[in-house]
Amino acid sequence: MTQTELIKGICSNTYISKIESGKAKPSYSFITKIAKVLEVDAEFLLDMNMKNVEPDVHRIYESYISFRKINSQDLALLKLHSKENHSNFTLIKIYYVLISYYTANDMEEAHPIVEQAKNIISPAQPTFENETSYYFHSLYKYFNTNKNYSEALFYANLHLDSLQHEETSLRAAKAYLNLAQVRTKMDEDLELARLYTKKALQIFKDQDFKGGIANSLAQLAIQYHRNDLYDDALKTLDELFQFSEGFNKDYYAPILAYNYGRVYQKQKQFDQAAAYMLQSIEYDINADKEEETIHALEVLSDISIQRKNWEEADDYLKKGFRLTTLYNLPNSYIQLLHLRSQIYKARFDFPSYEKELQQAVQLAQKGKYSLLAKEISTELAEHYNEVRAYKMAAKYYQIALLC
Repeated sequence: MTQTELIKGICSNTYISKIESGKAKPSYSFITKIAKVLEVDAEFLLDMNMKNVEPDVHRIYESYISFRKINSQDLALLKLHSKENHSNFTLIKIYYVLISYYTANDMEEAHPIVEQAKNIISPAQPTFENETSYYFHSLYKYFNTNKNYSEALFYANLHLDSLQHEETSLRAAKAYLNLAQVRTKMDEDLELARLYTKKALQIFKDQDFKGGIANSLAQLAIQYHRNDLYDDALKTLDELFQFSEGFNKDYYAPILAYNYGRVYQKQKQFDQAAAYMLQSIEYDINADKEEETIHALEVLSDISIQRKNWEEADDYLKKGFRLTTLYNLPNSYIQLLHLRSQIYKARFDFPSYEKELQQAVQLAQKGKYSLLAKEISTELAEHYNEVRAYKMAAKYYQIALLC
């Protein structure tokens, strides 16, 4: 809410500025009108600076951890105190709840709150183990949701470090799995990601936490096939299939179909791969998750391109581009540009091929998709090197090195 929106029909900008700077004391009439706009009781505004807020912050913090809910008045209290001169201990609780709540409910509102937190709370300051672990986890979730994987990795590491005293707990297992998922997004060699996933999987198995077991197996299968370890990937998917027969079968069915398809695609067993991808799309459509079909459409496009079935490839690409616009999927949009460029290349339309890849590199850099930017930049650099456009080749090799 802007200052003008807050005081509309109540007072002048000059008057509110004097109150904010401490040069004027607000009248009771003013407070009641402002309270109505803010949807809080007038007593809330009158009392907030006269009482110790820490017990209320602790109450809200504990309640949010337990129930993942917060009412509007408690939310207003935390926001009003987020810039006050409280202890680091209290601020960590305030910002954990605010970042966690707004990441889940209003990402635009989360942005400025995260920036405030980063300016006010330093990871190097003295820590309070339990509170700090929740705070770091909220920042990991925020940056991971925004696909800023370098920042997500930073806070995922801090989150795990804050749990060293409970290395075999479910919280630690979840932290290991979060760290593995970020590393899977960023690394080419996924040996470290697999190590973290296996640590998480063992803890989940020891404590019979079924959701963690299934999610770890799914993640491990992805890590194996990303590094071309297809036998291990299929073995892990088979284990997940057997496990999901007795646990949440409908949820894991589309995940299994998609990942079986990816492995067979990598092995160039295209008929099997396409069948699994079509099955994956059917599962997602039936579950009313049309946006999730984008991943299968990317694979089907690639299979059609490798088979040189241009008409079929174009049809899948059109469907994919429609979804990226409809659901705002920038990463997938870049992937589709990359795939479409392969059609231009196969048809010897090199100007269109180069233009498509240049756009894909720019968008990957802007979106901080480092692995994608590196992959496409390297491909473009090698193309320019082959056609003896050495300055352009050097430019894109340099971009690849910096990713």
